[in-house]
Amino acid sequence: MTNLKNKVKNLLSNDNFNEISMTALVGLLMLFQRFFTGIYKPVMDDWFLYGDLYTNISDRLNYFAIPNEKFTIRPFAGIADIFINAPLFKHLWIVELILTLSLLLGTYLIIKTLRRNKLGNTGFLLCLVCLCPVGLEATYWIAAATRVSYSILFIGGAIYFLDYYYKSQNYIGFIMFCILGIFSVGFYEPAIVIYIILTLFVVWSNFKNKKDLIPAIIMIVHVAFIGIYYIINSGTGEIESRGGIVDSNFLSHIIKVFEYIKQIFTEYSSYIISNGFSNGINVMSYLTRMILLAVSIIFGVFTAIYLKKKPFSFKILLLGICMFFGGIILNFILNSERIPLRLVYFSYIGIGIIVDEVITLLPKIPAKIIAAILCSICAFIFTVSGVGEVMEYQNTSEYDEYIAQQMIDLDSDSNLINPDKNSYLFDAQFYYDESSCIRYQDHIRSATSTYADLTGCIRHLTNTAFTNSIMTFPAGDIHKLKPYVDEKDLCTFFVLNYDKTVSRANLTPVGENYIITRNDGTYAGELIKIDEYNYQFIVK
Repeated sequence: MTNLKNKVKNLLSNDNFNEISMTALVGLLMLFQRFFTGIYKPVMDDWFLYGDLYTNISDRLNYFAIPNEKFTIRPFAGIADIFINAPLFKHLWIVELILTLSLLLGTYLIIKTLRRNKLGNTGFLLCLVCLCPVGLEATYWIAAATRVSYSILFIGGAIYFLDYYYKSQNYIGFIMFCILGIFSVGFYEPAIVIYIILTLFVVWSNFKNKKDLIPAIIMIVHVAFIGIYYIINSGTGEIESRGGIVDSNFLSHIIKVFEYIKQIFTEYSSYIISNGFSNGINVMSYLTRMILLAVSIIFGVFTAIYLKKKPFSFKILLLGICMFFGGIILNFILNSERIPLRLVYFSYIGIGIIVDEVITLLPKIPAKIIAAILCSICAFIFTVSGVGEVMEYQNTSEYDEYIAQQMIDLDSDSNLINPDKNSYLFDAQFYYDESSCIRYQDHIRSATSTYADLTGCIRHLTNTAFTNSIMTFPAGDIHKLKPYVDEKDLCTFFVLNYDKTVSRANLTPVGENYIITRNDGTYAGELIKIDEYNYQFIVK
């Protein structure tokens, strides 16, 4: 019996065993969070990035090869879109599984590396980065997760092998760092900053002589490579609109960005967690809740066991601060004030490091108790809330398909799949009324909010690679209609009704404006002339 106790004690004191156990437990919670209510369903950009041309890979290669096209702005993300996501569009749950495991493995490698360089506790960091429901826009939604989760994976691999090289002097580690580092900068711009910070931290922690600075030079080469790539593609629409440096009203820009970021970390995060928890807990049985709670508690216990009492480390605290601001610094210097939830995701790594480091400042027993309680509670709440968020994504996708299929069924003359015709959906919605998700930027917005999303959805449902672009007209929107609207049989009109049914529509000219009516003659809205070509849709 004594021998068995000693074996268990030795096992629990083994860092590798604890790291793997904690990661495995969080992995189980991630899989539960993301798949409990069903498989992944496409939303928003998924529809046009993967759903419209997934049967024709050669056309996607043309998009990627021609400068100034969408796929060129993040090269390795574009490759993943073309060769992984698009071919698997009908089985996106496989892509979601790959991305989930990539995020988990990447986080594990980052934590293992930091642990080897004086970070004493990592339970909250692991929980926050992998389970926080506010981060699901970055790591669950495939169009975004392809950029974020793979970044975490390659950054984790790069710094892990760099640290291995320093500690073993095995050049395989150096070679792997060189290879994985180049991938780290090719998926997402904020990830480049995080890669720089973590690489410099590993170099700083292991520096002994000038030769040890070579990896820092390699990192600079990686960043220069992607910088040159961006310059070559600087005319790309997204780089041009989002990538320009602030050139005026710098102070005003900083204040606006700070306010947006503050709202994300406070009221928006609070709403997402509380709303998601309410939705998630309601779909779980009592037994499911208890099992989930048990797994969360076990994770908390392992976190306490894993915690190492150590002296305060200014270096670790500085790393946490740099990681927090590094995750959002680009928002302050780039001209765009558009800050969706996913853009602040990398700051979670900094928050996790800071919280875990602060916990280690406490006496050993209180530190372990607090770590266990904090991580158990957060793991449970985050997982349940994530289930609720995932449901919002799935419900939105189902409404997207329901509305698009109605349009297809009403399209008796097949105008929707005729590239020479124009189609319009009036009274389209950015968010469905049935959804309780937060209305912020493009967080779980509907496919009817943009012509690209709806067009991609219809192309998928009709299995047609090339159709006309279905223009969506939410109330208040202004779009170009002339001269097409005057050409007989060129345009097809639809109206989205309040109950999510779709009706065919007709336009009747009244002076320079148009009255829109459904096929049954009921009023649906008006088009008000703005200038020679553009009209605004309104509903009186």
